[in-house]
Amino acid sequence: MNRKGYLLLLILFVIPLLVFPVSGCREKALRVGILPNEEALPIYVAQEKGIFSKHGVNVEIVQFQSAAERDAAIQTGAIDGAEGDLIAVALLRSGGTPVKAATIALGATPSEGRFALLAAPNTFTNVSEIRNKTMAISKNTIIEFVADEMLQAKGIDPGSVQKVNVPKMPMRLEMLMQKQVVSAVLAEPLASLAELKGAKVLVDDTKLSTNLTQSIFFFREDTLKKRKEGVQKFLLAFEEAGQEVTKHPDKYRNLFNQKVQVPPELQNNFPIPKFSPLQLPTRENVDLVIDWMKEKRLLGKTYSYEELVATDMIK
Repeated sequence: MNRKGYLLLLILFVIPLLVFPVSGCREKALRVGILPNEEALPIYVAQEKGIFSKHGVNVEIVQFQSAAERDAAIQTGAIDGAEGDLIAVALLRSGGTPVKAATIALGATPSEGRFALLAAPNTFTNVSEIRNKTMAISKNTIIEFVADEMLQAKGIDPGSVQKVNVPKMPMRLEMLMQKQVVSAVLAEPLASLAELKGAKVLVDDTKLSTNLTQSIFFFREDTLKKRKEGVQKFLLAFEEAGQEVTKHPDKYRNLFNQKVQVPPELQNNFPIPKFSPLQLPTRENVDLVIDWMKEKRLLGKTYSYEELVATDMIK
């Protein structure tokens, strides 16, 4: 073939591939880490119903069984973002991994996402009796934060309680039911399971005047800068899926039971969570967490709201 023939082939076949990539070529996936928590449900709904594709974002869901595994993955860049909480964001930034919260996933209102302080069956029934008794928590986490705040809301000094560090929540539940500790702080659905098995709810954070806990999505700063549009599309897809769950909860009960690992005893009646539209954590929420972390000496410096929250991700 002569030179003109090669040039013609180049024009007809090679250049169009560069300008219009083949359909199999996809944008690099946005890797998002999740735990088997209530707030993960819209992620699976978005995946199953094609909502991520509808919004033009390729998402890879990376599942973890512990926050420690999740944090290690985001520190190494194995994932781009994750579901977590403001304490995790501040600790990661303090440890040298710049991350920021992009939206609340669950907990925009006090009724969303429940933590409870419970007494072991047939022990005591009033939170005022907890002084000098054992309380199972997970040290330096959202669990200890909400434990301290719930106690203070009831006029009890957290220092008057004997805290027992039990990081794994199923073990915390087991120790409570076996009365190896006489109280514990649990999140849903294990809080409801403990109550079903005879534990007494001493404080329910959804019934307090202050909105204590928010689950959030946070991302590495380099991801927020380089892939801002992709993150925004992910958030919009999550919002759409969350509203779908809120409108038609029973439609997703089987998926919820499977992915959130709802105990068999609760699978027929445990309430499917309701999700609010996208919104940022408030300055008051952030200040409350940072003040607690400073008091616990978990931070070497005070972070501003703008250092912990990406204020430009929600359109």
